[in-house]
Amino acid sequence: MLFNSKLIKKHLDSKRTNIKIFLKDISYTSLLLFLKLIDNSDSFISQINLQDFLDILLIITILDIEKTKERDYFLKDLLRNVMSEMLRQDSTLYFDNNLCIYHYSYIKKSLFMDIWIFFINFITFDDKSAQIFIVLSGNRNLCFKRTYMFSDSYNSVKKPNKTNFTIRLDNISINKTYKIFTSKFLVKTWIFFSRIANFDIIYLIFTNEETYEKAKLLWSNVTFYTRKLYIRSSTNVIELFLNKNMPIFWNKLKVLKLECNLTLIELKKLLTLCSNINKVTLKSELFDFERVRSLIDFYRLNLDKICKIFCQTYEFLNTDPEILQLMPKNLIFYSSKFQNASVDTEIPMKFIPFLHNYYHDYQYQRTAGFPTSLAILDCFMPKIIRISIEYDSPARELNNSVLVSMKYIKTIKYLFLVNIVLNKMMLIYFLETNTLVSIELVNSYFLCSLDFLSYGSMTNRNLKSLALNNLKSHIDYNFLIYLNRFKCIQSFMLIHTEIRNSLSPIRKICNFFHSFFIQENKKYLKNLEIKTDLNDYKTINILYFLSEVYDFSKLLNIVYCVYRITEKETKFFITMKKLESITLKIYHGSDCIDFEKLFNKALFSSVVLVALNVNRIREKDFKFFKLFKNLGLLSLSIEVLDYKTVSSLRKNNFKTTEINIMKPVRTNRSREINYFLDEEFGPNFF
Repeated sequence: MLFNSKLIKKHLDSKRTNIKIFLKDISYTSLLLFLKLIDNSDSFISQINLQDFLDILLIITILDIEKTKERDYFLKDLLRNVMSEMLRQDSTLYFDNNLCIYHYSYIKKSLFMDIWIFFINFITFDDKSAQIFIVLSGNRNLCFKRTYMFSDSYNSVKKPNKTNFTIRLDNISINKTYKIFTSKFLVKTWIFFSRIANFDIIYLIFTNEETYEKAKLLWSNVTFYTRKLYIRSSTNVIELFLNKNMPIFWNKLKVLKLECNLTLIELKKLLTLCSNINKVTLKSELFDFERVRSLIDFYRLNLDKICKIFCQTYEFLNTDPEILQLMPKNLIFYSSKFQNASVDTEIPMKFIPFLHNYYHDYQYQRTAGFPTSLAILDCFMPKIIRISIEYDSPARELNNSVLVSMKYIKTIKYLFLVNIVLNKMMLIYFLETNTLVSIELVNSYFLCSLDFLSYGSMTNRNLKSLALNNLKSHIDYNFLIYLNRFKCIQSFMLIHTEIRNSLSPIRKICNFFHSFFIQENKKYLKNLEIKTDLNDYKTINILYFLSEVYDFSKLLNIVYCVYRITEKETKFFITMKKLESITLKIYHGSDCIDFEKLFNKALFSSVVLVALNVNRIREKDFKFFKLFKNLGLLSLSIEVLDYKTVSSLRKNNFKTTEINIMKPVRTNRSREINYFLDEEFGPNFF
């Protein structure tokens, strides 16, 4: 394993005759033990205490030993011995906080991450359905707004930090992890690793009371050692923080985000714990004046802290405008709608500077412009603006005053346009804006040509997500020239929109197009979603069309719903080596997908979700799917399902994978098939 040390390799490459490596603050016995264990793993039994364990991790960090199978085996043996140490100790866990604070500063997060993953593997018996989202790093970012399976990864517009160490526990993973309470030594190991892991984010999701009660026990004797804590709950979470005999939050906790409904008393209790937290975000269904007043009182005394409130409804009843005028700038309040005595109402003018509207929905009328003046709309501080014309009305252009207004509203992040004519001025606005991170165009169409792009080099480096949904006009290669001006797109969606991917007969456009892309590096997408109409057999080779702009080799998520996958597109699928989520839907009634030809073998280690909607699945396809080592969910919608094929689907080949057959539904399957599935996977198989 020492040959994989970058530090030792560096010294050897320097050809020095006298090489010295200093291992500061590491016990001599730990060093001897480390050297002994490298060559003889059998000597692990009854030798490693907690200090030795941390010292060995620090030695691996200092030597910068690369991640290899050999190092993983070493760490797994180290983990087993530490767990044995917990088994031998008394019920009270000895733990030297000073020792661990020192080690926090130096031990690589990747080592803690690997140890944590191995521990989770042990307590869940390698159950991928529990593991997949327990430990996250590198590829994924967590988005507090969305918590379903992949949107928190792929719809995130922030640049991922590869050094982040995140734990995300939801109903499934909490129920699996809760099994440690059958063994005291596992509980002590959980406490120990929770203290040393030094998380960047802990993200907890409770959607029922039972899960919440289990989570309270899991963290009953654990401080939240994390820099950011996100909790989303359908029940009250305040008890998670109370009645502990130790500090609740780590002194380095900087961000707390809670999505739950707190009473006034519970909110006041929470505020007593937030004096050292820099940023607090609270999301709630309902907020009233008394709760806002408590926040005003607290944050007027803590001007160096920031708090943001997002609520679905604010109740104006008994609101005192004089108290609202005392709201400090470090307290920002957003609401989706406002009520007075439970009756929907517009926000009164006197409250506009203090209560903001996060989402602004505007039904456009050409003669009216925006319903409020620019100054007032800017006071709303909207993050999301939706401008629409009714579907049964003809699409219209926005007048210039609307565009001018939007240019001056610096808080807009997300723009939705429905049934709008996209003229030259609008397309230039998309390029010029430095605030928008997401644009979705629905039922709209392009009015102008894109020739104006030939006369400038305007680009956009802020937009991260672009969605074209059910456009009334087609897109062609000229649109790709425009698309290429957005340099930082990570997510692209093309839904029910016609593509004309034949080259223009005009030679000058062809020449311009070719030279344009030759000079530009292609952009890497993370998320790609393509859906054509059910009977659209003409729109093919979409990947080939988009490949003029995008490189698919770093895609994490693909949703591809088309009439058929052509041979030309197969060549692009095989370049996708980092996919984690695959959703395929093929409309053609007789096509069978050759998955071995379609997917790169590198996906055997990365893919965690496969969802297929196809005409037929064959026996060899199930043999192929069992090669995916980390597959957590296999969802199948199949037109033709016969017993011979189903009988090749064995639980032993998918021990840690959840399998759902969405179609045919149980009532439409033969008794023979249902009997087999019940016997193999359990009664009343989905």
